[in-house]
Amino acid sequence: MSKIEPLSVELKQAFIHLIAKRTGLAMREREQVNLNEKIFLRMKILKISSPGNYYQLLEGNRKDSQQEWQQLVLMLTNLESYFFRDKEQFKLLRNNILPELIQRHHNDKTIRICSAGCSTGEEPYSLAILLKELIQDLEQWHLIIVGIDINQEALKKAETGIYRPWSFRGLDTETKQRYFRVIDNQYHLEQQIKQMVKFKTVNLVDDSFPRGNSELRNFDLIICRNVFIYFESLAISKVLEKFYCFLQPSGYLLTGHTELYNQNLSKFKATIFPESIAYQRHITDANDLSLSEITSRHNYTSLDDFPLEFNSNNLDKLNIQMQRVAINLLGQLPPDTRIYKLGNLTAAELITKIKIALREIDQETK
Repeated sequence: MSKIEPLSVELKQAFIHLIAKRTGLAMREREQVNLNEKIFLRMKILKISSPGNYYQLLEGNRKDSQQEWQQLVLMLTNLESYFFRDKEQFKLLRNNILPELIQRHHNDKTIRICSAGCSTGEEPYSLAILLKELIQDLEQWHLIIVGIDINQEALKKAETGIYRPWSFRGLDTETKQRYFRVIDNQYHLEQQIKQMVKFKTVNLVDDSFPRGNSELRNFDLIICRNVFIYFESLAISKVLEKFYCFLQPSGYLLTGHTELYNQNLSKFKATIFPESIAYQRHITDANDLSLSEITSRHNYTSLDDFPLEFNSNNLDKLNIQMQRVAINLLGQLPPDTRIYKLGNLTAAELITKIKIALREIDQETK
């Protein structure tokens, strides 16, 4: 093989734009440092000497182009995951969202859940464990839990249901002992839990989600956490539109904290829980469960319900817990984010005002 040509600045930018277009992945500065090496490694394996030729391969729609994207994606994606990651959001799922979905579907006994960007499967299996613990007559239910990811190798590992100790950091011993068998220092997931989850290779940005009888439809809950932090803003918008289409009316979307910052969320109703924010698809059918019904079951409110001013007199008439929810919500935003409806103050300034007012109430009640 002849000597590989160097990668020009212009062609490097072209690769960056193509990767973002096809996968949504944003090549930030720290990723760009290693991008050259990854490209050259793939070129060496394929015995391609010209970066331009490798670019043309990726740009094409031939079978070998699709196969090469699968290989490149393995080098570009992050497989970091573990069971019950983000304890607060799983607390929200256990105590609020899943019980509400179970109650909503107590007649048809069907719940559809999607774990998007599921990596090696820890998240969808965690959801399966939660549902097993929450539903006593599990055998009478039709539960669809689908884990989707662009990385085929990650999904192959997920399907085995075999994990190393690193996937359990922070997980209580009782749960590990109940749902896993230890063989040669590896944890083998209980067969019943494995059978509750199916995995599919999906490119969230580039693929058109199948319709009709596909399982990728009418979800009650879509969880997409620690995925959008790697995406460009336009790619996030594109995926949000797909999520909207594949959610049931009043279905939930749960993302990582601040991952939807600066996105147009007008099609969703932001619902604030003490642990996190969830987004619901607006209800379009009068026969569907009303949001007011749902809201009345839980101690939470929407973004539009916050008062325009925060002071001790105002707070004294409101639920103290709601103010703590507001602090939690504001803490998930970048500190310098200005909120027009709340006096154009920054999130940090609002948090300070609420804490001061809460202290005043505490002093008055002593």
